[in-house]
Amino acid sequence: MAYFNQSAFQEAVNGDGEFLISARFLDGSMKLHFDDEALMLRFRDGRLAAITTPALFETATVVIKGPAASWREFLQPVPRPFFHDMFAAIVRRGFEWSGDAETFFAYYGAFRRMFQIMREHAVRN
Repeated sequence: MAYFNQSAFQEAVNGDGEFLISARFLDGSMKLHFDDEALMLRFRDGRLAAITTPALFETATVVIKGPAASWREFLQPVPRPFFHDMFAAIVRRGFEWSGDAETFFAYYGAFRRMFQIMREHAVRN
């Protein structure tokens, strides 16, 4: 199931000044789990270089997992409380994160902006 328009999202992220400033020097990957589905977001030199389907045991710098229903709520134009921000969703709404804490928190501003852009490109069913 498509949660967001991947090509439009990637183009928007790479054209967004706020993201580009806060993602300077970001190299790594983020794996997003939507129930049993996953996407790998690859960052190079502060840009979203690729969105791919990861191999079964492929690792990422940062991993975020959440139930499909929670992702759908998170991607609403005006989400319910605690779905408005990924950190709040992790703390209160069943999302989980793992990986490199230094990268997650150093680039949280970039990730926060990226998720706002993802919300703008969400597929509504």
